[in-house]
Amino acid sequence: MLIVVAQRSVHWRACRWLLLVLVLTPLASALAAVRIEIVGIDGELQDNVRNHIGQPPDDDPRLIRRFASRIPDQARDGLEALGYYEAEVDVSSLRIEDDWLITVSVEPGEPVRIRTLDIVFHGEAGTDGSFLSLRELVPLKEGDVLHHGRYESTKRAIEGLAASRGYFDGVFRESRIAVHRGNREADIILHYDGGARYLLGEVRYPETPLSEDLLQRMVPFSSGEPYTSEKISALNRNLLDSEYFQHVRVRPQQAEKDEEGRIPVDAEVTAHRPNRVGVGVGFATDVGPRLRLSWRKPYVNEEGHSLKTETEVSAVRQNISSEYSIPLDPPTEQQLQFFGGYQRDDIEDTFSRKSTAGIQRKRTLTGGWQQAWFLRWEREIFTQAEQRGASTLTLPGTNVTRSRSRGGMDPHWGDRQFAQLEGTHPELGSDLRLARMRLNTTWLRSTGRHRGIVRAEYGAMTTSDFSNTPPSLRFFAGGDRSVRGFRFQSLGPRDDEDRLIGGRYLLVGSAEYSYEFRERWRAAAFYDVGNAFSSSSFDEGFERGTGVGIRWSSPVGPIKLDLAWGISQPGTPFRLHFSVGPEI
Repeated sequence: MLIVVAQRSVHWRACRWLLLVLVLTPLASALAAVRIEIVGIDGELQDNVRNHIGQPPDDDPRLIRRFASRIPDQARDGLEALGYYEAEVDVSSLRIEDDWLITVSVEPGEPVRIRTLDIVFHGEAGTDGSFLSLRELVPLKEGDVLHHGRYESTKRAIEGLAASRGYFDGVFRESRIAVHRGNREADIILHYDGGARYLLGEVRYPETPLSEDLLQRMVPFSSGEPYTSEKISALNRNLLDSEYFQHVRVRPQQAEKDEEGRIPVDAEVTAHRPNRVGVGVGFATDVGPRLRLSWRKPYVNEEGHSLKTETEVSAVRQNISSEYSIPLDPPTEQQLQFFGGYQRDDIEDTFSRKSTAGIQRKRTLTGGWQQAWFLRWEREIFTQAEQRGASTLTLPGTNVTRSRSRGGMDPHWGDRQFAQLEGTHPELGSDLRLARMRLNTTWLRSTGRHRGIVRAEYGAMTTSDFSNTPPSLRFFAGGDRSVRGFRFQSLGPRDDEDRLIGGRYLLVGSAEYSYEFRERWRAAAFYDVGNAFSSSSFDEGFERGTGVGIRWSSPVGPIKLDLAWGISQPGTPFRLHFSVGPEI
């Protein structure tokens, strides 16, 4: 019995070795390398030949030889695609132990050059300036080396331009390359017939809570205009920017062309809910814990009037504001807004209660700029240091702003510009004469893992009675978005008792560098300088803060934690600055 068991054990070990050999043999074979070396050419020629040759399926000698026998034809195809029709190709293969080396020697010869370039547009495309401009921009010129890829890209460019400009029936009457090998010359013929250009027709909407008149006023073209894809995109953008709709899809219906060549456009839209409520909880060193509530009605009536109300509560600031907007013409570019609100501040040596009401007209300018003309009434009761006061002001003014960014919640590129000018006079029912200006610029740029942010702010004010000027119009510095290392709005001119009174001028600058040391995590270093001043001579001197920080690109936006020192005031302890939200 023991002998039988031993025999079975021996047989089992033999089987295991046999199985191991059967498994490892093909694996060892698969490890053999097949290397292809192309000599005699480089750059685009070599890359194209390599792409046409491809790779052998495995290292079986018969397949290698079969693969090598096809290389000359494949290599010549790759060379002819770039205009080399007289190439000589020699292939040799060598087996070195388990590896293969295939050498492809190429003598490209003289290339074929373009003798004539015959690009003609028929139909309405023949008089379309865009097609005439395209003919001057194609990557094919007489005398150039023939390049089949550029020829194909030119064909695609013509077809793409035709589709974007409404030549939906366009076809090539003739498209070919005539190669004269003996002369090393080629003639390119591209004759495109665009046919009749389609026209834009009516825009059709599904049933929505908005009036047909308002919806049609968002259309950036008139029925009967020549079709362009840019106008379709502009309509799609207008509908999204209106903030009336949750989903938008604009589709031209070419199959429904009428006798005059007009095609209807279907705007498939889904309106937002009639009431949108938002709740936000956050924390920032400047104001501490804060709660924000918002309620918005994107459309109060069928004419597209909208209402927005927001309230924010923190330890040092509480406010509530409302805004009622009426779309003008065009609705997405011009709005008339009525606004009002109440704010209570208790910051440093400032205690203020301010009521506001006003009207403004906003419009969108070219290049992403927005402009507003406003008339604002303010009543503010305040205590600044130990001085009590109350003021009533009627402030007309204007501002322009532009904000651009790329990268979503945590932009990697962007900038923001802001400028505002406002003023008042006793003849407007104000308690004093005042003129005030604010300028602000922020730039964000990134290169690889490196990111830089620079920021500058300037403010200036003239007033007939500074003591009666409300704190909301005076200037202060310090805080998360000002000079870090100092408390929020703690910098500025002070009275004889060292109590903060604020300034007539403001000048702040900041530079920050950050490095992404891990995905979604960046380390930062920064330097801030600035202050609020009583005069344009900046007598109070500039305060400076510097430090390091960490940034986390969270799902709700960047979270920033900074450790900052106010180095211009010896003995100033470091401060932690914490905030949530993008720089732009």
